[in-house]
Amino acid sequence: MCCLFSKDKKYQIVWDIAELKKDMSNMNFEIVYKNVLRLSEQDGGICTNPEYAMETNLENPCIIIKLNEDIEVFLDGNHRLYKARKLNVENIPCYVLPTEYHKRFIVNFDSDIYETISAEYSA
Repeated sequence: MCCLFSKDKKYQIVWDIAELKKDMSNMNFEIVYKNVLRLSEQDGGICTNPEYAMETNLENPCIIIKLNEDIEVFLDGNHRLYKARKLNVENIPCYVLPTEYHKRFIVNFDSDIYETISAEYSA
């Protein structure tokens, strides 16, 4: 599971990452390379298990979602991102998932909450 909170922490969006990855294995999303430092600014640099992070495979793409037309959010791959930062890797492979695709994997999807959080991240 992965969460995105409203700024006041009242609301959250939760994705079922396991189901998302399972479904993605049947899809053919393009891999794009994103700047590690820019992604790190968004991710906040949180890594609860640095030892595990250093064992991850940087060839496995991270997952970024299009929250809306203008905003991309880092969703999955914080351990790979941590490792890339520590090794001074400039760019890391990522999938950028379209809005309508990733919304299917939001647990108990609520359009009002989604729009509220999306608007906050757009501001």
